[in-house]
Amino acid sequence: MFNFTVKRIDQQPGTSHQSQQHPRYDLRPRKNRSDIQHISIAGASRDKPPSPTSVLRRFGLRTYSSFELGCGHYSKVYKAYQADREVAVKVIKLDQVGTDFKKRFIPRERECWSKLRHRNICELYQIVACNDFNYLFMVMEFCHNGDLLTYIQANGPLSESTGRRWMRGLLEAINYIHKLQYAHRDIKAENVLISRRHTVKLADFGFACPQPSNSAFFSRTYCGSRAYSSPEVLTGIPYDVFKNDVWSLGVLCFVSMTSSMPFRELANTNTAIVEQQRRKQYRWPTYVSHDCQQSIDAMLTFHQDERPTAKEAKKLPFFERGGGINQSQQKNSPEEMESVEFYA
Repeated sequence: MFNFTVKRIDQQPGTSHQSQQHPRYDLRPRKNRSDIQHISIAGASRDKPPSPTSVLRRFGLRTYSSFELGCGHYSKVYKAYQADREVAVKVIKLDQVGTDFKKRFIPRERECWSKLRHRNICELYQIVACNDFNYLFMVMEFCHNGDLLTYIQANGPLSESTGRRWMRGLLEAINYIHKLQYAHRDIKAENVLISRRHTVKLADFGFACPQPSNSAFFSRTYCGSRAYSSPEVLTGIPYDVFKNDVWSLGVLCFVSMTSSMPFRELANTNTAIVEQQRRKQYRWPTYVSHDCQQSIDAMLTFHQDERPTAKEAKKLPFFERGGGINQSQQKNSPEEMESVEFYA
């Protein structure tokens, strides 16, 4: 694994005037990845700011607007090259996000993501800021096979063997994060990436939060994707951030194994979705194994105090190592609830 810092290469004799105007930067190993490396563009006009991709090109990361990999409400992600190495860069325009997001969520993402080292977690290499134009860049591991949602849309539901391997890897990653007293809070197919070697990696820690040590922590910040959110989040009651992650993983497992959502937003209201969750109104295709059904049902336990932790979920039959695979089954108050505000 690599860790990058941006470091200027001193001007060498005989180099061109153009090189003096646009110095190259190298990515060097550094100890603390949560530190922000600041870069500056001398003489650039604030009235007509350069694009984020052009700023990156000035500092040794070759990318273009056509290299966009995806976008969210607060950021865009681009593929980039540093020499021959491929990376992904998450770009946040700080002047376009709210004060709360800037002061709370971004520092949490930096703190959490920079500490994580796990084969099933997308690695953050470096954080770079261009204060001249309020750009924040997060340079991270590039996963060649895209995200899990796109993969399922193109290939259909996962086979029992692949699903067991991939979902177990994600559960290991979530259990690892929880051991470090962090919760992800935005587990969904779009935030799971697939590497060149077909290893799944959890990404995007924009809503991650720490839990105070040795104390029960129930959050009142209702964030994430509505389709993957637990009943307690949709209801707007204080919720166990770790149990909410387990619920979201249960939904993700269902999506991965059936290529469909367990709970549909037909009425587009929290009340309707929670009622579906309470009654477990989802149908299993015949090819999904009993082990898989039983394990997902356990993670989608309606009451959070009865839901397993990530550590306990590892003992469910679908996730146990050496679990049997049936080869014949393989296949390539309402008003208060509606007032809950989501960061999405």
